[in-house]
Amino acid sequence: MIDSYIYIIDDLIFFCTGLLLLYLFVMAIASHCKHIIYPKAQKEYGCAILVPEGSILPDMYKEEAYEFITYSDLHQTINSLDQEQYDLVLFLSNTACTLSPQFLNKIYNAYDAGVQAIQLHTVVENRKGIRNRFRAIREEIKNLCRASNTQFGLSSNLLGTNMAIDLKWLQKNMKSSKTNIERKLFRQNIYIDYLPDVIVYCQSAPVCPYRKRIRKTTSYLLPSIFEGNWSFCNRIVQQLTPSPLTLCIFVSIWASLITVYNWTLSFGWWIALFGLLITYSLAIPDYLVEDKKKKKHSIWRRKHLNSELKKKLE
Repeated sequence: MIDSYIYIIDDLIFFCTGLLLLYLFVMAIASHCKHIIYPKAQKEYGCAILVPEGSILPDMYKEEAYEFITYSDLHQTINSLDQEQYDLVLFLSNTACTLSPQFLNKIYNAYDAGVQAIQLHTVVENRKGIRNRFRAIREEIKNLCRASNTQFGLSSNLLGTNMAIDLKWLQKNMKSSKTNIERKLFRQNIYIDYLPDVIVYCQSAPVCPYRKRIRKTTSYLLPSIFEGNWSFCNRIVQQLTPSPLTLCIFVSIWASLITVYNWTLSFGWWIALFGLLITYSLAIPDYLVEDKKKKKHSIWRRKHLNSELKKKLE
């Protein structure tokens, strides 16, 4: 009797894990497809670049044609912006340190095509140490989801910073600094694009300025299905998906337990674990792999030079 319950539970968990693995694998493959290139904007736009007090960007780009506005109260600053002067607002993280070339032009091209909300590509610069490298990988896995969503015609999710949004929409919908902008955009079925070639380099992984309550977001699942708001449905599914580390640890532990209980049932679980590792490896960009190779080569080179010096001294 106990055996039958274990088999049923194992089959159910394996079925759910298999569906999740298939979903993640398809998303990982789609993220590597070429993103749409918008034509050049037909008119000039005004963009207010909001940065927190203490940001280094205004000093770094004081010779560029960027209009930086520092703020202490985000909501008050947005409401004070003149719609005649600015068309969209660009939020940058307090850890942002460098911007990619042609930064604003690419944003204007997407905005001119009718995109009201744009998520930019965040790259973590400080990757020294296991913890910082893991955070950089985690950000790139999130970027994988953003890129794959847009390949299927679905909205990208928002980080909460390093994003550009239409000013008129913001002043109408942002009630406070803690307003969940992402949820409001999804509920109104407004398309959010992701621009992988518009990069914001940050010293550390940025933190979302507002709280994302999964329980409240999940309550919108059924209404979104009935309304046909598939972007919001997809976003809710991604929020409910365990983190890569949690999922890999769970599958590893369960596979080990099943191996001890009945090793003939464990083959599928070890294949699933291997599939997860392959899927997540597709999300790791070349620059993170090259960093590790350079580090190994520098260590080898240092050891080689030390050994050569010892030989010469002897």
